[in-house]
Amino acid sequence: MNSASMIFTDGKPVRGGDEPRLGATSAALPFPLPPTFPPGVNPETYKLDEVTRLLESAAYFPIFNVANPANPNRPIPLLPGLDFLLTAVEVNEALHRFETSVNGPSCERGLRATNRVGEPVAGVHIRWTPIPDRFEAAPGKAPPTTILNPFCSQRFTMLDGQLTFKDMRQSGFKAFGVGRTFPAQEGGRRVLRIGAVIETLEGLGDFEGLTGAFVINGWIAPPHDLALNLLARVMDPQGRLTARAPLEPLRPLPDPDPHAVFMFFLGEVDPDKPVTLNLAPDGRILGSNVHERLRLVRIGFDLGDGPRSLTEPGPVVGSVSATLHFNPLAPTAVAPIQTTNGVFTFFDRQRRTIGAVKANMVEGRAMRTELPGAPLPVFRFAGFGPILGGEGFFNGADGMMSMNSAISVFPRTLSNLYVLRFYDRTGKFHSSFCQEWPDS
Repeated sequence: MNSASMIFTDGKPVRGGDEPRLGATSAALPFPLPPTFPPGVNPETYKLDEVTRLLESAAYFPIFNVANPANPNRPIPLLPGLDFLLTAVEVNEALHRFETSVNGPSCERGLRATNRVGEPVAGVHIRWTPIPDRFEAAPGKAPPTTILNPFCSQRFTMLDGQLTFKDMRQSGFKAFGVGRTFPAQEGGRRVLRIGAVIETLEGLGDFEGLTGAFVINGWIAPPHDLALNLLARVMDPQGRLTARAPLEPLRPLPDPDPHAVFMFFLGEVDPDKPVTLNLAPDGRILGSNVHERLRLVRIGFDLGDGPRSLTEPGPVVGSVSATLHFNPLAPTAVAPIQTTNGVFTFFDRQRRTIGAVKANMVEGRAMRTELPGAPLPVFRFAGFGPILGGEGFFNGADGMMSMNSAISVFPRTLSNLYVLRFYDRTGKFHSSFCQEWPDS
């Protein structure tokens, strides 16, 4: 969600409820702006279009993780032979191409999607390790021995991560991540739904020098069974990873997660609903009340001469609103973020509401990032949380939400990608591909 809410007037922060607006010049701010802002400009709008284009210049890689029978996961129990007392899993997974197509609301009442899992394109290795709730995970930092509890929500870390594509240059990433389990029942058995954020530490091959993050959304049944969507977003302002020709057709395989449906949506600034600021009595920034428009999107990639990504935005089909808890003035390079009161509302072509989904980001990370051409560092957001039900067409909705995003505080703009995974035991959200977008 958009955290671009550092708004001040006459050098002082405006209290919530006063409809805060930024002053016309940088002199209105209680801190000096760098020389990248010329004197007297409005930092809220300076280079707005240019920075928006930079944030939108992202390469997406939607991937589906399944078990790799040629190199199975290796459980690490507390005691030899007692696999139900897991303290870690050495994960070796097969990564496949993944596509999802969401038909527009006028194609049929409601939103429905088709998911397709394709050929293997990469492999990944991580050391998946449960951790105590208050443990501050970091790359290379070994946590205390913690037993996986399949009956409660539990944090975990992912160490020694490396993802390698099957292209000629062995492109990929070294990475580190954190996440949380959410116990659930799916398909008549107990599983652990997974939400995770993975930060790239080093790009390899075609990804050398690029910055990115992954979000994971799906389920595991340790130590071997899993069905996970991994959505990588790589900041690519020069378009190095953009596909210049149509993608190679995906070679579909049987769906490893047939009782679930994934839907992707792009979040963008809503010009009709400005952000408002939430401040503590002492003036500290607590966060903001945010609003975005939601747009259908098709994203895909192939390997070709290397990993290449294609993004096709579709029509606006809804909106999202939430209360964001985040201080963009925090001095750390990585800061925690959360949302509350999150609602995704969807409508048809006549703007009649067809339903809503409730979901909050219960855990997330804001990563301060230098972006050439932007007058201030931007933030990459990644986070996740459970779906908390729905209304209308989405009545009884169950599953997980994740987001992988980039936002700018000054100027105020954003580009967010949301992943909704619905556990769809009745087939309510399944559909066939719908070629309706050009007329939308």
